[in-house]
Amino acid sequence: MAPASSEIKSAASRVRLADSSQLSRIALPGTLLLCFVIAAGLGFYAMSYLRAVLVQERGKHLTSTAAAMTQTLDRVLFERYTDIRLLANESLIREGTSQAKTNRLLQYKRLYRYYSWLGLTDATGHLIASTDQPLPQGTVETIPEWHTILQREPVRLLFDLFDADSREPGGGPSVGFAAPIHDSTESFQGVVASRVPIDRLKPILEQESRLREGKDDIHDWLLLDQKGTIVIEKLPPNSPGETNRPLLRSSALAMADPNPGFVEEMDERRQVPVLTGYARTKGYDSFRGFDWIVLIRVDRAHAYAPIDRLVWTVGGIGLLVTVPLTGFGIWASWKLGREHRNVMTARQDLEHSVKELARSNAELQQFAYVASHDLQEPLRMVSSYTQLLAKRYRGRLDADADDFIGFAVDGAARMQKLIQDLLAYSRVGTRNLERQAVSMDSVLEYATDMLQLVIKGTDAAVTHESLPSIKVDERQMTQLFQNLISNAIKFRGQEPPRIHVSATRLDGEWLFSVHDNGIGIEPQYADRIFVIFQRLHNRDDYPGTGIGLAICKKIVERHGGRIWMESEPGKGSTFFFTVPDGKEPA
Repeated sequence: MAPASSEIKSAASRVRLADSSQLSRIALPGTLLLCFVIAAGLGFYAMSYLRAVLVQERGKHLTSTAAAMTQTLDRVLFERYTDIRLLANESLIREGTSQAKTNRLLQYKRLYRYYSWLGLTDATGHLIASTDQPLPQGTVETIPEWHTILQREPVRLLFDLFDADSREPGGGPSVGFAAPIHDSTESFQGVVASRVPIDRLKPILEQESRLREGKDDIHDWLLLDQKGTIVIEKLPPNSPGETNRPLLRSSALAMADPNPGFVEEMDERRQVPVLTGYARTKGYDSFRGFDWIVLIRVDRAHAYAPIDRLVWTVGGIGLLVTVPLTGFGIWASWKLGREHRNVMTARQDLEHSVKELARSNAELQQFAYVASHDLQEPLRMVSSYTQLLAKRYRGRLDADADDFIGFAVDGAARMQKLIQDLLAYSRVGTRNLERQAVSMDSVLEYATDMLQLVIKGTDAAVTHESLPSIKVDERQMTQLFQNLISNAIKFRGQEPPRIHVSATRLDGEWLFSVHDNGIGIEPQYADRIFVIFQRLHNRDDYPGTGIGLAICKKIVERHGGRIWMESEPGKGSTFFFTVPDGKEPA
């Protein structure tokens, strides 16, 4: 029943191992794939966030460009506003002849190319000098009106935007400025007026947008009045009616919010989505301005193109990095899972083999012990009766019978010795180690006492240095020294045996050496002599069973040490063995 139970447990263990390996083989790649999906999701979220940030930056840049254009527009109009005031204070304008005044106005027009017309009226409102004839549309109606206002309020400057009904001869709206003329006594003498076509401001706005936005083929800009009607724009309208068409979302936002900003909207003319930055003019110093709105627009496709390229480049690089790494991780995890499964299987097989080997060794040792023990009694009977035959009938039979009886006696004796040694070998492995602190000097002395007859018979000498006290099995250590010393005496040379025992302290263990001056052996046989029943010499020359050194090896290994031999033929041998310093064997 026990073997069957063991097989069932082993099979159940293998099933659990297979299930565990299958689970690990699926779980690890699945975990890596889940991590990749999470990383990809986070990457897409990060790219979306980056795209939104870059869009905000692009919108802010358009907003700053629109604000800069409004500031430039306010500055240029303020300069024209100041020009008319300075011109009204010139002595030539106040005191010169009509022709001199006309020449001065023409000179001023040539000097400042913004102006399309400049003119003067007298105190009664009649035009007395101008740069152009006929007068621009709206001038005849406007000058008397301005003349009346400035005559009533002599410290005031006037400016106005001439709308679509009051266009220049060349087409397009214009801005008018007017200032009162006073003599030295501050008496009102007339009005000086000017007209600045909006088209002549277009290069200034174009230059400002080009400086900030670069290429002029990917953006558009518009100038709107405070009602949201187009005053001037970069791209010409497709039809005359489009100029008066107000824009919707961006202009509404600009009129509602005095602060600059940007918005995504649809270009109604081209029906394409655009990104629009907007800002309002605020005037300059004493010039309060016209409260105009500047829009600068970029097609969303052009605005987002570099952003999308950057985002997709970053995303592509991320994918190029993460996809191979994830693939490699899945492949490596699959391979590691397979190797782990193989290792676990091998480990289980090894554990099973170790258990089987331990069981087999235990059974073998038990068998050797029982066999050798049970063979003792019949072997003693055989040995006793063969010896009795030899004693009673030796010389009474023929020579062959005497030889046969001798062979039988010798064989029985050798068999008895072999069984005794085999029993001693099996006992080394079956007996429990009884470790205790023992003086190795005492152990060596007891071993030599048991060999006194052999030592005296061969005139051998056993010397030793001071040996330590360590935790060992005293009986087995005595047997160890006894076997090594008797081995040295057995394989002696021509000189009387000289045996020396010493010990050296190493890291965590003691190294013992047993040196003799015997016959020695070839180095290639140094490991073979520790194998049971292995002999290097003829039994007639050196009797023995070949078990003594095998017993020594087994004793040392049971104590957690090692044993080896160094020798040279004709120069003796040295047996080394180690014993841990108070540590239990692994």
